[in-house]
Amino acid sequence: MTNKKISELTALTAPASTDILPIVDVSGGGTGSNNKITYANLLSKAPDGSASLPSFSFNSDPNTGISGGSDTLTFSTGGSGRMTINSAGLVNIVGDLTVGGTTTTINTTNLDVEDKNITLGKVTTPSDTTADGGGLTLKGATDKTFNWVNATDSWTSSEHISVSGQKEFRYLDSDSSHYVGFKSPATVSSNVVWTLPSADTGVSGYVLSSDGSGVLSWVAPGQNADPSFTGTLTLSNDGNIRGFASTQATYTGSVKTFTVTVATKTAAHRYNGSGSSNGYVIDGKEAPFLTLTPGRTYKFDQSDNTNSGHPLRFYLESNKTTAYTSNVTTNGTAGSSGAYTQIVVGDTTPIVIHYQCSSHSLMGNGIATNSATATGTLLSSLSVTGNMDVTGTFTVSDNILMTGTGAIDVASGTTAQRPGSPSAGMFRFNSQTTEFEGYDGSAWGEIGGAAATGTADLLDIASSSGTGGGSATFNGSAYRFKLVTKGTSTAVTPTNAEILRVSINGVMQQPNDGTGQGDMTEGYVVSGTDIIFDSAPPSGATYFIINMGATIAIGTPGDNTVTSAKIVDGTIVGTDLATNVDLVDNQKIRFGAGNDLEIYHSGSNSFLLNNTGFFRIANTTGGLYLDGNDVTIRSEAGDENFAIFNNDGAVELFFNNSKKFETSNTGATVTGTLTATAYAGDGSGLTGVSSQVADGCITENSLTISNNYTMTTNKSGVSAGDITIASGVTVTIPSGSRYVIV
Repeated sequence: MTNKKISELTALTAPASTDILPIVDVSGGGTGSNNKITYANLLSKAPDGSASLPSFSFNSDPNTGISGGSDTLTFSTGGSGRMTINSAGLVNIVGDLTVGGTTTTINTTNLDVEDKNITLGKVTTPSDTTADGGGLTLKGATDKTFNWVNATDSWTSSEHISVSGQKEFRYLDSDSSHYVGFKSPATVSSNVVWTLPSADTGVSGYVLSSDGSGVLSWVAPGQNADPSFTGTLTLSNDGNIRGFASTQATYTGSVKTFTVTVATKTAAHRYNGSGSSNGYVIDGKEAPFLTLTPGRTYKFDQSDNTNSGHPLRFYLESNKTTAYTSNVTTNGTAGSSGAYTQIVVGDTTPIVIHYQCSSHSLMGNGIATNSATATGTLLSSLSVTGNMDVTGTFTVSDNILMTGTGAIDVASGTTAQRPGSPSAGMFRFNSQTTEFEGYDGSAWGEIGGAAATGTADLLDIASSSGTGGGSATFNGSAYRFKLVTKGTSTAVTPTNAEILRVSINGVMQQPNDGTGQGDMTEGYVVSGTDIIFDSAPPSGATYFIINMGATIAIGTPGDNTVTSAKIVDGTIVGTDLATNVDLVDNQKIRFGAGNDLEIYHSGSNSFLLNNTGFFRIANTTGGLYLDGNDVTIRSEAGDENFAIFNNDGAVELFFNNSKKFETSNTGATVTGTLTATAYAGDGSGLTGVSSQVADGCITENSLTISNNYTMTTNKSGVSAGDITIASGVTVTIPSGSRYVIV
């Protein structure tokens, strides 16, 4: 083969791994000759290099490139390792990571992020428009999304949201200092979802009531619940209290005081236009009819100067024919300080008395005392001992007084045996329906017929011949039915719709004035013997209809008489609480199906305990403050500290309950090794460490030792230049140590 210069050789652009290159074996001492190496070995046998001097680098930038060794590949820039990949596939990047493009795919089982905050939508000029649609998407059979929707100004979830462990949904006030919230009860026996009404009620003061199946609707307060009131319950606009089983007056032994003033009568006064032009005003109400309770003392306070010349007294009649003075006390002069009239209501107080001015007529009204004594004089025009048999008609023009323990035996017969020409007021026992009944002048009804006496009665429905009728059952189309006494075909004519209590599928229906569907938007009206609903009840719906018999007033429930079971869930909100919710020591507020979150005070300490899952405290709109003179973060068992923050003192950080970091007024102390990928500055301010400059190529040290120094045993030290030991300074080099000056 003819000798050729290297410059004359043909350039090989794609060498094979088996191609051979000549090589001078310098490491072999220069004795090797005619050595060669394959192209594959040349590439696979490169030196390991280091982060500061990579094996593969660049002519103009020798400390930027790739180095290896120990199954680790290191990428360096400026002599510092920036990214490593080890044999386990672990990639470590020192510094920030910026990913461009439109899609970043992370195909791992778990993604752990140590950062406390993840920012989405971080564009050059962020706005609500650029944020629109941003959020999280979990892929499944269908996408599970949680996104910000600009049009609704809200976060929107495509799926249900479950709050575990009695956690709360909290709604903060304008400055985020307080909140109201919702939470689950401690124990839920079965799942329940409440369906809200589609619109707000048009009536102020209505509350939400459940139909027993989770469907909520607006109802008048107390219609489907037993509300508890403290103080005075006032009905505006001449309202009614309907449908009660009993009134319960609690005896307290205290004196009830009514504040009395005098004002010119208005149309609201019972006797407006009659008697005096002035009238009494009781507790701000113009001459109300009062209902009192036996056993109680009532004081009518006349200290206000408008009472001057109008002393209040009690009488058996409104025209003051007979004064009533039993258990009555007066004090002072009406209109002056301390003036009052007081009465103790007893069992012998007349059922009805009247409060009136002793100097002027018809300024007051009546009082019902609920006692056992009738008002007026009882006359006995006929005294009977034993039995009295009467054939024909027995007419009494006044009262009948019956004493003893017997009974009145009234006429009894079937429905067909009723008198052929009845008159109003007739009373008999119906042996067919086994009920007492009376005639009101137009129809028979149980215990007084249509002119109800206050006794409730169960009704049923029958087919009506009117428009919307034609069915004796709820069939989904009929909305008009005839009312009959339950178990009979006897028609009943209610006085008005309010006299009835109607429930369909467990939901109380609203009564309305009027006689047709055009007179209401929901509920029912009555027309003669018919009941007409606003729409046809569902086919097969369960129901009950009760004729209350009369419009009856209901009193305020007594103290401690209403249980929590009688209050509709969700009707008491934060604004219903006068001040605070007070709990005694060790009484807990608990959240979650398993009472997983508890808040309580033991008498000495306060506790906020979470027993499941993670516990998250977050403020999405501002700062989060944890206040305390000394704050300790520790393990759940309390036997291992994580961090301690001392008031006016150190901050301490721990690893496995061993303190590794502590601040002081001059800096911080690290116990153990402090590892850093880099530090800023030339290190000239550090003690015990030489400073490095010129990209780490030059190490500088001082030329004067000005402090006593003892080298570490069996260690070597080096300094450059002439070193001066200051006067009075001692440098000690122990046996086994070496100090070199170059």
